[in-house]
Amino acid sequence: MAAYTRRIQLTGGSTYIISLPSKWIKENRLEKGSELSIDETNGNLLISQAAQGKSELVKRINIEGKVDLDNFQRALTSLYIADFDTLIIRSSQYIDDNLREMVKKFSRLVMGVEIFEESSRTIVLQNVLDTNSFPMANAVRRMSLNVETMLGDVIKGIEDNDTKLLESVISRDDDVDRYQLYVYRMVNRRKNEAENSIYFLIFSRILERIADHAVNICRIWASGEHVQEDGKTAIVEFMKRATSLYNSSVEAFYAKKFEALNSIISRKPAFIEEKQTMMDSAADSSYSHYTSPISEEALRVALYATDIAELAMDLILGNKMDFVIYS
Repeated sequence: MAAYTRRIQLTGGSTYIISLPSKWIKENRLEKGSELSIDETNGNLLISQAAQGKSELVKRINIEGKVDLDNFQRALTSLYIADFDTLIIRSSQYIDDNLREMVKKFSRLVMGVEIFEESSRTIVLQNVLDTNSFPMANAVRRMSLNVETMLGDVIKGIEDNDTKLLESVISRDDDVDRYQLYVYRMVNRRKNEAENSIYFLIFSRILERIADHAVNICRIWASGEHVQEDGKTAIVEFMKRATSLYNSSVEAFYAKKFEALNSIISRKPAFIEEKQTMMDSAADSSYSHYTSPISEEALRVALYATDIAELAMDLILGNKMDFVIYS
């Protein structure tokens, strides 16, 4: 990323101006009379092309021969994060059904991308989402609410032996993934423009991992016969405490409650000890094969919750020049 230095000039007695680099003007096909957008973020000014002046960003994938589907999916994801307005997928031969279905699945997985045109050898994807109407902070908040609901439904699904509810938790993991890819894309698009973007990026990654652990618990529970009532109670209570810690850490992150963070972070050793106690109690039981993996997954939820609290502390202290800590 190029950096330029310009001196502020005064004209007309009250108007301050700076000159713009000619290279930037030429690269962006601007001229006299072109409109620019000036946004203020965290005390800095960002100069960019006005919406109507931006050229469409078109990317292309040219397919030659047989395609490895896993590599193709990774390429699609990377191109989405790198950003495009239009993505043209063109093959020298007919696009087979497996590849076509993968593109359709991809368009359902990510936010704002739809199949605009389709033929035997070409598929055109377009980004139809106005990112200005859905800021990154909103996407992260939606993620955290989804994860909160998933954790609550894991507990209820185990308590009620409700396999359909647990299956719905597994299916909702795609929604969390969808939001995270959107956050990645927004961070890449905005670069240093979005205030606190790095914190939201890390937060989204933690949320995605917690959702994965919730899914793992559902799959472990559904993998065989249910445990006895006392074993189930222990698992549920441990999950409830881990979920409560998650909710407290997310609330502290959004509300920037510095005074609550240390108490959240300091609970990490207690959860590790509680997990070991659970495993010891169930060691000779018929349900030990459930307790060990589920307690490990629940512990990970609790530990990630403390990571959120630590991230909130980084965010709060990183944005303050002076800070008072009371004993």
